[in-house]
Amino acid sequence: IKKIMSQNGIDILFCSLPENVLYLTGYWPVFGNSSVFFPLDEDPVLVLPFSELDYAAEGWVEEKRTFNFISLDKLPEPIEDKIKILKDLLNKKKYRNFTIGYEGNFELVGGNNVAAEVRVLTPCNMDLFINEIPTARWVDATDVIKKSRMIKSKKEIDQLKITNEIACMGIDVAKELIHIGITESEIAGAVEGIMYGKGVGYKNVSRARGYCFVMSGDNSANSWRPFCVSSPKKLQYGEPVLVELDAVSNGYFIDITRTFFVGELDEKAESIFNIIQDTVKTVIDNIKPCIKAAQLDHIARQFIEEAGYGKYFNHQLGHGVGLQFHEPPAIHPASKDIIEAGMVFAIEPAIYIKGFGGVRHEENIVVTDSGCEVITPF
Repeated sequence: IKKIMSQNGIDILFCSLPENVLYLTGYWPVFGNSSVFFPLDEDPVLVLPFSELDYAAEGWVEEKRTFNFISLDKLPEPIEDKIKILKDLLNKKKYRNFTIGYEGNFELVGGNNVAAEVRVLTPCNMDLFINEIPTARWVDATDVIKKSRMIKSKKEIDQLKITNEIACMGIDVAKELIHIGITESEIAGAVEGIMYGKGVGYKNVSRARGYCFVMSGDNSANSWRPFCVSSPKKLQYGEPVLVELDAVSNGYFIDITRTFFVGELDEKAESIFNIIQDTVKTVIDNIKPCIKAAQLDHIARQFIEEAGYGKYFNHQLGHGVGLQFHEPPAIHPASKDIIEAGMVFAIEPAIYIKGFGGVRHEENIVVTDSGCEVITPF
């Protein structure tokens, strides 16, 4: 990140989205109201509510500045508190004629630990920073941050492997529960429960969650959409059951899918299932540094096309995972991304047919110097 900051003339990053605080400090904010002062030539400073101080020991930043979010004397004013801290840091470090990069264009943001509420930087708040610190040149550093985040460190890859292992605890439960008469939502609830219950405390994990969506029969044919919903529909004999699972541990997100069948597969179902398995294998065999992301999408699309089901694969092949469920690189026909060692992404070829259902298989992949490693153990 410092190398890319230097190339773009950025002296300091000041970030507040939980995903970027985690990336720059090793600490995943609980409440989503922390920030990081990340200078090019000095150690970073973590700015956080006093109530989170004990959790912040998870990170590697030594200097921490706190403010009180909870007070009976006044309403919370975290932006004003952060501005005071930022001005003090700038004065003490004697910055003059400097450039500060901020998160100006993160349309999609990763949820923090309290997933029901996510704090984002508003134009009003940004104006406060600019007006109170007029000596700085403020620039949008979104592209700088995203470019750096695409290449994962060993520590990040290890955490993503652990998230995959926790996710597969959930897939194990789904497999055991699938039978005639159980509802989609019952399976999804059990999967999420085991991931929370067994995931927290597993290896180095202090916080873990799963977001499971189970779709059976014709419901699974709608899984091409950019969202999935579990329903009270009961499973019936012979139909596909698509289990879509997003998972997070210690702030690192992954995205996997597995498709099961209730009872025995008929000839058509078995053929479609095998086509998707073979597509996954073919793509994996072609993943290596320097290949174009669009080329990987083409390989999968061509394989399914030649099998006679091309019109039934109607979304991109995949996407990056890490500090969000969906982040660069884009494995898409129109992508300009080039695959590099250290990238981690999901590939999810699929076939969706109304009246039959959907079959999708989604793996998480780490790109190595000579090829790739599949990190989804189920």
